[in-house]
Parts: sequence; C-alpha cells; structure tokens
Amino acid sequence: MVNKDNAPMLLGMAAIVVTLGIGTCSTNARIDDGFTNVDRRFNETNRRMDDGFANVHRRIDDTNQRIDDTNRRIDDTNQRMNDGFTSVNQRIDEVQSDVREIRTMLFEILKNLNPAN
Repeated sequence: MVNKDNAPMLLGMAAIVVTLGIGTCSTNARIDDGFTNVDRRFNETNRRMDDGFANVHRRIDDTNQRIDDTNRRIDDTNQRMNDGFTSVNQRIDEVQSDVREIRTMLFEILKNLNPAN
C-alpha cells in the first residue's frame, strides 16, 4: 500500500525505472546504429573485394587468352618451318638424284671413250 511515508521512495524508484527504460532504449538504438554501420561497412568491403577479385579474374582470363594466341602463333610458325624443311629436303633429294644420274652418265661416257683419242 502507498502511504505518505512510502510515496517519495516509490516515486524515486519509478523515476529510476523510467530513466533506465529511456536510457536503455537510447543505448539499444545506438547499438543498433553501430551494428547497422558495421554491417554497411562489411557489405561495402565485400563488394569492393568482389570487384577486385572480378578484376583479377578478368586479367587472368586476358593473360590466358594472350598465352593461347602466342602458343597458336608458335604452332603456326613451327608448322611453316616443318613444311619449309620438308620442301627443302625434297629438293635436296631431287638434286642428289640428278647428281647420281649425271655421274652415271659421265661414267658411261668415260667408259665408252676411245683411249686413243
């Protein structure tokens, strides 16, 4: 029961409860704002990291494409060189065959020559 003697004490306790309630709400609001700010900063950091990794992956893909292009050009050059060497080797074989034929003809002519001449 509330009487004159207890009233100041009850009013004081009520004031403390109200103050704590308002202070707690204010503190909770500030904590929520802090968490919201931290979440926003994490999201921004994650977005920037995702952008950075996407850029790194794009650069890696570009580099791989350049390497593939270079390897293709090397393969083309090697093929042309092999074709060129094959052609040169065929011509050398033809010349060697012609030289053998000429040598054989020369030996036949020398063999049929008259020693008296």
